[in-house]
Amino acid sequence: MVEISLDSPVSALGRLLLVETEAGRSIIRRTSQGGTHTLTAYLPDGRKTDFEGVRGERTLRQAVATVSAARPLRAFQVEGGEVTAKLRPAQTFLSYLPWVVGIALAGLGGVGDAFGLLRFVFLALGITIIIVAQDAFKKGRRYRDWAVETGDGDVRAIDFPLPALPEEIEVDDVKEEYGRLLSDIVYRIECPALFDPHEPTSKEFTLALLQWDNNDGVAGDDERRELARRVRATFAAARANAERIGMAHLPQAAQFRATTALKAARLAVDEAAPAPERETALRRAVEILDELALYYLPTGSEARRAITGSTPPQLPGRRAS
Repeated sequence: MVEISLDSPVSALGRLLLVETEAGRSIIRRTSQGGTHTLTAYLPDGRKTDFEGVRGERTLRQAVATVSAARPLRAFQVEGGEVTAKLRPAQTFLSYLPWVVGIALAGLGGVGDAFGLLRFVFLALGITIIIVAQDAFKKGRRYRDWAVETGDGDVRAIDFPLPALPEEIEVDDVKEEYGRLLSDIVYRIECPALFDPHEPTSKEFTLALLQWDNNDGVAGDDERRELARRVRATFAAARANAERIGMAHLPQAAQFRATTALKAARLAVDEAAPAPERETALRRAVEILDELALYYLPTGSEARRAITGSTPPQLPGRRAS
């Protein structure tokens, strides 16, 4: 398979692609009609979704992020025929079992006069199980894998042999995502713990990133892989921790003012809001942030630069995007 650039325009893509994202491997099928394209994504959780009306100049990176709701890492051209579903027997049984149980209980509740008042319990429980099962079906179809028909038979997406993901790409992706969050003023106010190096999980991420940046090629291949794994793992942990804590990370005395700044920042970045309201909200957010003066929150000038479209802050070694 031939690797293709994620910045390739959709119009230049072949019919079938294998895209590796943070969520796993997806198969993307492109069809064209008129001047637009339709991308059908066969996702790692078994779902199939369509993205219609895609303009030819849109990049593969943008299109995949939209259709799969996951950040793409790399993509490959696939030579093959149709995409088929491969059922996983155990997962299929477990996926349909709640439906069977729910329908059976609801049936007992509907016709089981002999159970007396207990029939209403059966009916309610059965309906609840059916609703939960339906919601689970909307979120994933993990009872099936997607495969491509090739000259060697059907090959599942997870079975295509791919070269190892370079450690530099993994770390650069983390830096790029961290830089994006760093320039998102609303996120910085709402999840400040990620940017506080004294928060234990954030400190672990900072140390891992410094260790990677300072290895200067001394580390061997195994050590570099371990360093890259640590950077990604500590970033994921620090981000999850910050989003769990939210603004509770702030000092008690600062939380009310920070909440006001958050509301103002949200209005300032809302393109649907009238321009005078956005400017007033921006001034309010800038004023409060400067008053709070917490080292892990953005300053007023940083907020103004980010919201008005100036260049976002970058980490050393961050790839241009």
